[in-house]
Amino acid sequence: TGESTPTVTGFFEVTVDGKLVHSKKNGDEFPDTKDKMDKIVEAIQAAK
Repeated sequence: TGESTPTVTGFFEVTVDGKLVHSKKNGDEFPDTKDKMDKIVEAIQAAK
């Protein structure tokens, strides 16, 4: 499930099982390509 953040930062970050797997703030940009989405999906699948 997703968790809301207390403030709006403008950053898009994806955390899976407590691990940051994608961060717009850290230079990953928005996940708008297949490669970026695959990275996120793989992290989700690995956490199952």
